[in-house]
Amino acid sequence: MTTQPTCYLAGPGVFHPAAKALFEYLVEVCDKQGLRALIPVAPDPAISNPADQAAAIRHGNTALIRASDVVIACVSPFRGPGADAGTAWEMGFAEALGKPVVPWCEETKVYVERVPHDRDPDGRLFCKQHGMLVEDFGLVDNLMLTTGAIPVQPDFDAAVALAAKLVVRL
Repeated sequence: MTTQPTCYLAGPGVFHPAAKALFEYLVEVCDKQGLRALIPVAPDPAISNPADQAAAIRHGNTALIRASDVVIACVSPFRGPGADAGTAWEMGFAEALGKPVVPWCEETKVYVERVPHDRDPDGRLFCKQHGMLVEDFGLVDNLMLTTGAIPVQPDFDAAVALAAKLVVRL
């Protein structure tokens, strides 16, 4: 008997006001595709020190990523024009472990369209707020998050279906 493949759900959903209900739904979608979802670690009310709480969450999530067969990562804009920094780190960690990472993004506009920018005299794009160049590769987010072997999927359902094709043994 084979065990059900696991997927770690990376993304900023943990910050959603209705995170519990959201993850119940996401777990259900995964289950229908033959995947057992591993959801990010929630804060432990028994840990009162913020630094200890942060360490426990990081340790728990890295353990879950190690235990997963695939990572499904939400790269939809979060608190700005780009993906959540924690999700980006988890994606890199998973790839370093050799895990497939299936990114998904609900935002259809390319990254450069979401960053307020101007052109300098040489035609380069730069951010109005920070003065730094803005990458313009026609992608939904930073090239390091969106140009891997697995293309960005347009929504969670498509990402789960693709992840299942990658790891579910029939």
